[in-house]
Amino acid sequence: MLLIAISSLFSSCEDWLDVNVSKDKPVKVTPDQSLPMVLLYASQLCYDHAEYGVYLSQALTTAGRSQTGSYAYKSGWEFLSMNRHPQWRRHFYDIGVNAKGMIETAEEINSKNFVLIGRTLLLHSTLLTTDAFGDMPRSQVYLSNSPSYDTQASIYEWMLQEADELINLYDNDEWINNPSNKRIDKHMDRMFEGNLGKWRAFTKAIKARILIRKLPNWENTPETCQKIIDAVDAALNDPSYTDAIYRYDGGSAEKNCPWGPAQPSLNLGWPQGRQNLFSEAIPSKFFTYAVLGSYSSHRASTGYALDPRAVELMSPRTNDNNVKVLRYLENNIGMPATMKITFYPDLYATEGHNPYTRNNGYIMLMSREELLFIKAEAQYWKGDKDVAYQTTIDAVNVNMERLGVLPTSTVTKPYYDRFFTIKLPSANTFTIADLMQQKYVAMYLQPEQWTDMRRYNYSSKTNGIAYDGQFVYTVTTCHDGTRNVNPENFKVEFSLTRPYNLYEAYWTTPDNYGTNAKFSPNAWVNRLNYDPETEEKYNRKELQRLGAYKNPDWLKKRMIWAYKNNDKVTVADQTEWK
Repeated sequence: MLLIAISSLFSSCEDWLDVNVSKDKPVKVTPDQSLPMVLLYASQLCYDHAEYGVYLSQALTTAGRSQTGSYAYKSGWEFLSMNRHPQWRRHFYDIGVNAKGMIETAEEINSKNFVLIGRTLLLHSTLLTTDAFGDMPRSQVYLSNSPSYDTQASIYEWMLQEADELINLYDNDEWINNPSNKRIDKHMDRMFEGNLGKWRAFTKAIKARILIRKLPNWENTPETCQKIIDAVDAALNDPSYTDAIYRYDGGSAEKNCPWGPAQPSLNLGWPQGRQNLFSEAIPSKFFTYAVLGSYSSHRASTGYALDPRAVELMSPRTNDNNVKVLRYLENNIGMPATMKITFYPDLYATEGHNPYTRNNGYIMLMSREELLFIKAEAQYWKGDKDVAYQTTIDAVNVNMERLGVLPTSTVTKPYYDRFFTIKLPSANTFTIADLMQQKYVAMYLQPEQWTDMRRYNYSSKTNGIAYDGQFVYTVTTCHDGTRNVNPENFKVEFSLTRPYNLYEAYWTTPDNYGTNAKFSPNAWVNRLNYDPETEEKYNRKELQRLGAYKNPDWLKKRMIWAYKNNDKVTVADQTEWK
């Protein structure tokens, strides 16, 4: 089995890159040589998914409004002409092949610690991949060039079984203290330095993330909610728990964080290579104006936005009139001719404390605030809304601390207090919309942002889908940052909307008379099409069996966890639930 290596990484990894004594006679790659590469690709996979998701969840947009383009997620959602989605190859080849090889060579020398880590990374990668594509090869994956696809339901069943088995093995003394275990140091493992206790806690956290897919549609019962709460507690109460962070040193090429201003591209020159292109991106009106509550003018007493995290996530810039505000655009409406891209916020947040958008920043595979939000969501649907409210407060505070928002000065304390007074004033008014909107901010530049939005079916007044009577992504917020009066007098409402430039051939449906075309309010991107470079060439029969071959309607098909399966969701147009 060919192990795919990359030509340049980190200085600490140089020893394992030169593994071939002859170009014609490759030697077997040992586990300690494979692990740094698999971990790097696991980090890159998170970036790949988040880079799509930050646009598909309507947090960022671009200056143009073309219906088509090289990156459909940034334009009109015309995905079928894209040459390759990096997530597919990243999972099956970069991570899958190399992790499988690492596990096999580790088993040969009975180094069980490498086996555990390899299986954990495959579990993490499988979750991200099925959540983007749905059905996919798993049980038959490497047996032929055209393996059969497992159903998404069976993949979820396997993932939960695998998570439980791994958690048990991480507690098995014969595995973790096996005398044949080869030592893992920080040069091999940039996340946990070989600490199996931390890997155990990370696996528990992955289980919680798998289980949250049961909410709010799939299996929304008190029993399910309690399982989710227990899973989060098991992770956070593990004495070894720490956030799963992959740190970058900064420097040249792939030594830089993928979100940093150096704009590195892993596999540069390959179709799956992706730069962040933040220098061309613009924050959306939904994210900046509605969710973050940006003000039309800046004052020292109020700051730039209701949410004090706003200026940590993006730095305001001045225009020709020397006015500095957090500007935004509606999604894909096009930049006005009088504006320049440099008038819009600096998304590298060079004046803020965003840990993701620095060359020496990091990719987050799992965070404490995500786990707290998972717990809060389960508490909410279990009926413990007062407890869910407090857990949400805790999650927001953890995220604020990560972004450098600390209410410790006479300047920042009023911003902090105003935010909580208006956005999360009391448990009595707390709703599922409040919870998920705050998670939306905390999951910025993480894959869960788009997955959460799809779990809640883009719920807003736009499509008439409500949860617990709430339009989750219709935001009511205060935009008066200049007066010390009752904020109720200055509240405005803004709903999530789709891009203005949707590709009409995919995203319109005939009206009742069949004479005109209209946009179905419930037609959103719910999945990616399968990789054309491999699946359409070598596995076309499986795509045709699924109905996925060159079919734009496949993009609209919900994941197994998004179908209406209880009375907690109400739908304006029942015919949309196909």
